Formats: sequence, C-alpha cells, structure tokens
Amino acid sequence: DWSVRSMHRNWSKKRIALGALALLAGALVVFTLVFDWNWLRGPIERYVTKKTGRQFTIAGNIDGSVFPFTLGLRQVRFENAPWSQERQMAAIERLEFRPRIWRLLKGELVVDKVRVLSPDVLLERIGDGQRNWVFGKSDDPDAKEPQITSLAIDRGDIRVRDAMKELDARVRVATDVQAGGPDAALPTRIEFSGTYLKVPFDGVARIGDLLILQDAGVPYPLRGKGKFGETQVEVSGTFADVLRLDGIDAQLKLSGPDWSKLYPVIPVSLPRSPPYALEGRMRHDGNRYTYEPFKGRIGDSDLSGSAIYTKGAEKRRPHFDAKFQSAVLDLKDLGPMIGLKPALPPVSSTDRAGKVLPDEPFRVERFNVMDADVTLHAKQIRRPKGLALEDMNARLKLVDRVLTLDPLDFGFAGGNIVSIIRMNAQQDPITSQARISLRAIKLEKLFPTVGAMKGSEGLLGAMVKLSGPGNSVARMLANADGEAGFATAGGALSELLIEYVGLDGGEIVKLLVKGDRNTRIRCGGALFEVKDGIGTAASFVFDTDDTRIDGSGDIDLKDETLDLRLKPHPKDKSILVLRGPLRVHGPFSNPGVSLQKKGLMKRVGAAVLLGLLNPLAALLPLIETGTGKDANCAEVLGNVGSAVREAEKPVRQSRVKGVDKK
Repeated sequence: DWSVRSMHRNWSKKRIALGALALLAGALVVFTLVFDWNWLRGPIERYVTKKTGRQFTIAGNIDGSVFPFTLGLRQVRFENAPWSQERQMAAIERLEFRPRIWRLLKGELVVDKVRVLSPDVLLERIGDGQRNWVFGKSDDPDAKEPQITSLAIDRGDIRVRDAMKELDARVRVATDVQAGGPDAALPTRIEFSGTYLKVPFDGVARIGDLLILQDAGVPYPLRGKGKFGETQVEVSGTFADVLRLDGIDAQLKLSGPDWSKLYPVIPVSLPRSPPYALEGRMRHDGNRYTYEPFKGRIGDSDLSGSAIYTKGAEKRRPHFDAKFQSAVLDLKDLGPMIGLKPALPPVSSTDRAGKVLPDEPFRVERFNVMDADVTLHAKQIRRPKGLALEDMNARLKLVDRVLTLDPLDFGFAGGNIVSIIRMNAQQDPITSQARISLRAIKLEKLFPTVGAMKGSEGLLGAMVKLSGPGNSVARMLANADGEAGFATAGGALSELLIEYVGLDGGEIVKLLVKGDRNTRIRCGGALFEVKDGIGTAASFVFDTDDTRIDGSGDIDLKDETLDLRLKPHPKDKSILVLRGPLRVHGPFSNPGVSLQKKGLMKRVGAAVLLGLLNPLAALLPLIETGTGKDANCAEVLGNVGSAVREAEKPVRQSRVKGVDKK
C-alpha cells in the first residue's frame, strides 16, 4: 500500500535525524569531557598578538563553556604600546569574556560580559592623540576600538593618564561588604584620587555588585563623596553608564568657598562668590545636564531654582540656562556677582588703597566658554541701614562673547534703579555701555538714617549714559564718555537742612527753637558731561521757596575724587549768615565738606573791622537781605529732560513691601 510505505519512509527519516542529533549531543558531551581548554593557549596568544601588534601572554590555566561560548583566562599579561614609558598595559589575575563568534569571523572584535578580577590596568593617551587601548595602528585617531557591551571589574587597580584632558587618576575597586549588611545593595567600594586640569581630587564611592561600566541604559546605583580642590561633592542615585557618567539621576550636594572655582572642571563660568552649599537633583540625558530643583545658601543668603547646561554640538557653543530665586539676599553676597567690590580677598594684588570702584579684572577668557541666559529674583535685600535698596530683578545674557544685563533692576527708596549694561568681549579690552535710570525715587526714603529727610516729599529721577573700554569696572569708568542728569520738581524738603547748607545761623536758631518745617521744592536739576573719565557740571541748580543753590565742579572717575562747589542764595532776610560757598571734595572713599575761605573771610574781616568802631555794626556784614532770585525752572528742567521723565515713571508693580535692615 502506497500510504503505508510513505509513513514508513517518514518514520525512517525521523529516526535518522534523531539518531544524528543524539550522536552530536554525545560527541559534544565527550568533547567537553576530554577537551583541554589549555589547547587554545597558543592559538589565542598568536591571534591576539597578531591582531593587536602587542605581545599577549596567558601564564595560567584556561577554562570555558560551549553554551554560551565563554572563555576564562588566568594570569593574563598584555604589552603596552611601544611609545609608552611603561612596558605592561595590563596584568590580570582572571579574565572572563564572551565573544560573538560570527562577528569575530568578520574581523570585528565584539565582546559581551567581560569580567576582570584583580587587574592592574594602565590606560594612556598622550598629547598627539595616541591611545594605548587602540590596537594595531594606535596612532590612527579613526582606528576602531574593541566593542565591549558590558564590563565588570573587581578587586583591582585602574590607572588613567590622559594628557589631552590633563587627567591623571587611580581607581581602586574592592568588594568588602557581606550579604545582609546595611550596604548589601552597594557591596563594591571604589577609592579614587588624582588630578584633573591640575586640580587634585579624591574620594570614595559604593556601587552595585561589580563595577559595570556599560550596560545598555540599565540604571546602576552609586553613592559617594569626594573633594575636588576646595569643593566638597556628595552624590547618591543611579547611572546608566558610570564610565561616561551618562544617564545620571541623582541627588547632588556641592559646597565650597567660592563657586567660580568649579571652572574649568565644570565648564560653567560663574562669578566669584562667598562660601556656598547647594543640594538638588542632577539629571543627564544626552548633551543636557539639569540641576533642578535645587536649594541652599550662598554666604548669608538663601538661593533656590533650576540650572540647565547643554553641551555644544558642531559649531554651536555650550549654553547655560538658570533661574535663581532668593527670599532674602544679603547685599554683600550679591556684590561679587554684579561687579561690586567683593567681601573677599581680591584676586589682583594691585594696591588700591582708598579706592571704592571695583578693579577686579573681568575674566575675558571665560566669555568664550559658553552662551548663557540667567535670571535672578530677590524678594528682599538685606543691606546697611543707610542704603535704601529693597528688592531686585536681573537678567544676564551672554551670546557670542557679548554680555548683556537687561534689566538690572533694584527697588530703591520707593522707586527703582533700572540699568541696561552691555559688555563686548569680542575685542580686548572689553568695551562697555551702561544706561542707568533712577525712576520715581522718593526723597523721604533716599537717606534712611538722615532724620531731616523723613518729612520730605517729592520724587527724584536720573538718567546716566556711559560707555568706554576697560577690563574692569574701575578701568571702564576711567575711560568713559557720556552724560549724567538728575532732576526733581515739586514736593518739599526740610527747611533746617536747607539753612544748614546756606549757613544761615539766625534761621537755624529759630528753627531749633520753634521746630523744623518743610520748604517747597520749586525744581532741581544737574547735568554732568563726561569725557575721558571726568564729569564736569554743565548745569547745577536746586531751588526752593527759601534758597536757591547753584553748583559747579568736577567728578574725576580716574582718580576717584570729586571737587564740587555749592553756592547758596537765600531768599529771605536773616542775620548771622556766613553765606560762604561749600566745597565738597576729596576721594570717593572719604569726601570732606569745607567752607570756601575767600568769600567767607571777606565777611568775617568786615565784621571784625566794623566791630572795632561799633559792636552793633559788626552784625551788618552777616545780615542777609534776601537777594536770592527764583530759578527759571523751565530752563533748569529742560536741560535734564530725560531725568525728569524717569522721575515721573510708574514704580514696578512687583515691588515687595518691607525691607530687612542690618
């Protein structure tokens, strides 16, 4: 029967196949039992030596398995590149690896699950780019490296020398925790030390079962702390690739005496700062690092917010984006960040005794490190009692070596000081432009510690425009050109204060007996023209119902000195009036006030001469007949029109009421 014969033939074929399979399995079993893996010693040594161009030696036994194909080599020695000063690149007690046979047959070295026990490994790269871990043509920067999908190291030393990155490090790995202990999940201890960019570092970390340097994005636990220069670092979280520090998701604590010292290790150019301590969540994905949210302190100020750093790609520069907030910002902590004189040891050794303008050099080379967009909002500023600062908003942008502060906005005396500053570092020295406006400043709040100002009324405005070259604030101002205008109109001022300026003894005595009162401000304006660092008063008038004060003189931004003359013209009659022009002069750090002696001596001399003839006649030269005339306010304010407009501008809506004073 045909069907019976067909079934018989199929059954015969199956028996033959099963028999062949059983024979093959038996042969594999026999092969495994009788095969000595050490027979592979010579072929492996010759193959690796030929492919790498380096002497490869296996001094110990070889073992392995067929499924999956795995080899274990003991006492492995591997020669270093010929250009290295050290003969041996690696000495390994035991090396286990699983090569992909089909890729190896194509001439590609792809290895899975490499396990290295008790290694002493040296990884080197010299200044011309040659790497000792690239075999064969190690001087070829395009030479392919071996592909290792997973690498685990235990109980050994790894030394890294990289001349191109200025890195010289040693890492010691050891498993020292027993199962069930408090560190059972992180049994491997890593100690590291060395220098990076000539900055010393050291520390200790605990990781998972073994040091897995690459494992296809699998989160890997790590906890550690260390010191980099003067910066303390603590980290706890997971890494997808410990070797490249990729796939970070960890809590990161940073503390140190000055966060500008993080550069160039962290390629973010920060200004100088007082001691700081920050804690936040660090994440890394591709070219993007985020540190958010974070919080901490800088000096005596609180600070929180977010920071994002994006590595540059192709021709694009790295970018730093940050948003900082502070509930209470101490002015002495803010100073170094915005160019004020820091409460820190100066970087420059230049002797600037008696100077107040900051002369700390701008770090020109850091303008080219990255682009940036940083905002800072301080709800309240802690400051000296005599300074009427209240709050702050600022935005800093750095694009292609051009830095812009727009705005730098301080709440001040019930109004605002709003600045726009542009610094161009595309040339050396830096050229700077500054536009500073005082908006709606309240006279009664302008000098908080001066009692005579408390009953004052009215608004003050100003507009300052300056530009000049210089690699510090002091040097830029020393070369500055521009103008500065100040204006006020309306309101009232202490009459006692005005009489003091006018040296009207009779009125002062009367006001001290009867009590102070306000005198109406008709107008006030001053315009200084600045040329090559010297500001000259083009017009200077302050007019009240009681007195008109005319001013003149210079402000020298080079020598940081001023020499101003204030000449009062009382409008009322009085006795005991010296009416000598006041001179305000001296260094910015300690200006003095004195009477201009020439006019004063004429009055006093006349009084003495008449006193010899008639004691009552001695008072005649000291009697003021009220010759002062009202100023032409339209002309006075017309000279400083931009300052008048600033005085009338509305106050920023986000102002915070109440200021902490110290």
